[in-house]
Amino acid sequence: MDTRSERTYITTLVEELGSLPSVAAQIVNMTADPGCDMGQLSRVIISDNVMTMRFLALANSASIGRGNEVRNLRQALVRLGLRRVRNVALCMGMHDMMPAESSSDNLDMKEFWQFQLATASCAQGLAWQRGNASDDDAWLVGILHNIGLGSLAQKAPTELQRALETARVKRLPLIDAEMLTLDYHHGEMGGRLLAQWNLPRIFCDVVEFFGEDYEPFEISEEAHTLVGILRDAATLVRSVGYGDSGDGHEAVPLDQIADTLNLPQPILEAVLSKVDREVADFSSLLGIHLPAGQFLATLEESRRQVVRLGVEGFTDSLVRENLEEEMAMARNIQQRLLPGEVPQAPGWLLAGANHPSLHVSGDYFDYLKLKGGQHGFVIADVSGKGMPASLLASNVQASLRALAGVMDDPGQLLSAVNEALHASTDDEKFATAFLAVLAPDGRGLRYASAGHNPPLVLRTDGSAEWLKPAGTPLGMFPGMEYPVTEVPFNRGDLLISYTDGITEAVDTREIEFEERGLEEVARRFADEPVDVIIDEVIAAVLRHVDTGRAGTPGHVGGNWDEPAKPNAGDDLTMVVARSHC
Repeated sequence: MDTRSERTYITTLVEELGSLPSVAAQIVNMTADPGCDMGQLSRVIISDNVMTMRFLALANSASIGRGNEVRNLRQALVRLGLRRVRNVALCMGMHDMMPAESSSDNLDMKEFWQFQLATASCAQGLAWQRGNASDDDAWLVGILHNIGLGSLAQKAPTELQRALETARVKRLPLIDAEMLTLDYHHGEMGGRLLAQWNLPRIFCDVVEFFGEDYEPFEISEEAHTLVGILRDAATLVRSVGYGDSGDGHEAVPLDQIADTLNLPQPILEAVLSKVDREVADFSSLLGIHLPAGQFLATLEESRRQVVRLGVEGFTDSLVRENLEEEMAMARNIQQRLLPGEVPQAPGWLLAGANHPSLHVSGDYFDYLKLKGGQHGFVIADVSGKGMPASLLASNVQASLRALAGVMDDPGQLLSAVNEALHASTDDEKFATAFLAVLAPDGRGLRYASAGHNPPLVLRTDGSAEWLKPAGTPLGMFPGMEYPVTEVPFNRGDLLISYTDGITEAVDTREIEFEERGLEEVARRFADEPVDVIIDEVIAAVLRHVDTGRAGTPGHVGGNWDEPAKPNAGDDLTMVVARSHC
């Protein structure tokens, strides 16, 4: 290493690595501005034919395009969004510096890139699930976190070999061996390189401190959160055995991964499925061509090896160990997304309740304030149960709340949410929904339905009407329209909306509660306050499912802090409105 000190040498190495390629650097600078002009950004990117084709390919990929093809660069950039455009540019710039085919004696670059891509996708999934960091930022630090190691392999292979040998002989983590032999480590080198690229301090800190112990005051709270997510993502990918980061860390055994990462089975499966789709898409952009399904195939092979070693019941352990506590925490998060109080809607008395199964509900309801000040409500049922359904329900809720302020037509609202849901989810993910806009004088309402269970209208004259759905569930097909129907109301008339957990609840003889059971209970308590009607219906459902079992079901009131028993087996959600004109 001639006569230069190691500290001087790392500075020289970083300078030799240089800046980002010109187009990539311009993209990063422009996308840092939230008001970035997409037309100007398109003109910068289109000067690089390879970069242009990569952005178009990614926008039309299976994990992002969802079958809706875009043919021009501007549309592709809008679909990807500024942060993802920034991430792709940095990923491609990094790959140009250390391509997958440039393996050295110290590092297999194809394995290295497999690991980086999988870690980035895992980190994004964990950030999205936890809700405590930007998922796009988590993806970026996942791609960049080992850039210093790749750089050492490219520019200082002899020095890296010394550190690797020290780590092997002394049984040290690579980062400690690097400090012992080089007086710097690859994380520090990566952080300096990102600083040279003028990236925000948070990314430089995450890359530098990812592999070492540090004091809380050394980095920001946001950076600390990203470090935690990144470490968990790398642990998961390392345990699956997908790719090789080259850092020498030992993998956590698969049978311990649930405890180590505090991940329930549904979230683990959702993250792994996401990784499989995205790694295949991004790898093809980089010319690595990893086949789809390889990540899950690697996981399955790892599971088989675990079983052969005598660790039986690995899958069961993921489900059972701490799952009850984890899902209860997730349930609390979901419950906080529901409306905290009932709005004062002129001309109406309202009440709603959500009683989830599996502690996390795929059902949800919400009160809406629409354009022009009108009040309304929505009740929805997302396909599936548990955490994935709850997260999708949150997506539907966020879309409706954002759109309600600029629309007042229930059919147009459902059409807009349908487009958003179809563009952002798999085809098998969908939601039924009933959305009503209440006339301020209490004399009627307008509604649209996306394949939802027909609400019951009970009138004071004793007549009943079921409001049949006229549209397909949200997210199944693009371009759907949802007809709007007007229903007149008189003072005291009731609208009772619900999810299928009410009418499809079965007793020990497999007999359903049915719409008939709902109408019978609603008629019996029609003169009671609207919240009491809900309590009595759900109590009747729970008595029904308990038919033939020993014991008596507990009282079900408006307190949902403790799940009522017996369990109906599905989410129980209701919204009741009474005209008060």
